[in-house]
Amino acid sequence: MNDLGPAAPGRRRRWPWITAIAVLALVGLLIVADRITASMAESAVAKRIDQQSPFTDSSSKAHVSINGFPFLTQAVGGRYDDIQVSGSALTIDQVSGVNLNAHMHGVHVPLSNAMNRDVRSLPIDHVTATATVPFSEAARLTGIDGLQLSDNHGTLHVSLGVSVPTMGDVTASADANVHLDGNRLSYQVGQIELEGAPVPAALASAIEQEMNGTLTLPQLPYHLQVTAVRATPTGIQATARADHIVVETS
Repeated sequence: MNDLGPAAPGRRRRWPWITAIAVLALVGLLIVADRITASMAESAVAKRIDQQSPFTDSSSKAHVSINGFPFLTQAVGGRYDDIQVSGSALTIDQVSGVNLNAHMHGVHVPLSNAMNRDVRSLPIDHVTATATVPFSEAARLTGIDGLQLSDNHGTLHVSLGVSVPTMGDVTASADANVHLDGNRLSYQVGQIELEGAPVPAALASAIEQEMNGTLTLPQLPYHLQVTAVRATPTGIQATARADHIVVETS
């Protein structure tokens, strides 16, 4: 009778290493598959987004990225937690130079449609976005000739050339309070300065009337409704939201 005896110590020590290598290889394959699937889905969604306003007839293409890991669980379930869509220097509702950054939360795309790049509609639970209108375009929309808008640490700053008796043509400037009603933005200037000096009280009212203004923000895509605005270094930034929408892409 043969007695094989206990396994050699060297053989026993090799098994943990073989198992570890196999596990690492499997994890690596899953990561690669995850990224490949994500890339295919991003391409499918980007193709359709590019065919929609505001990317149609635009030199700026949509940048689409699907956030979250692991991606495969989202793809198999057909629901994506966060699809980010961004574009720069867009023309939206006849307003030029708009920068758009949108996050689509809960986007429903069946796996087969994504893999076949056959995405004809995008049911979406929620969309949040920011859209930044350049100050030059915002000033144009007020219809006030010579108006200049800028950012003063998050506050809208207004400057306008005015003609003042005894002083001639000077620049009036002031920070402004902003009010939002739907897509309609209005602002009212506060303490006005003329060439850096406080404006005489007798002139303040007339200059305020020249400087105060209103403008209509562009109608944003994806059924977005503007909820807030603020001044930023690059323009007037609108924050917007939409809930339970369907973006038709066919």
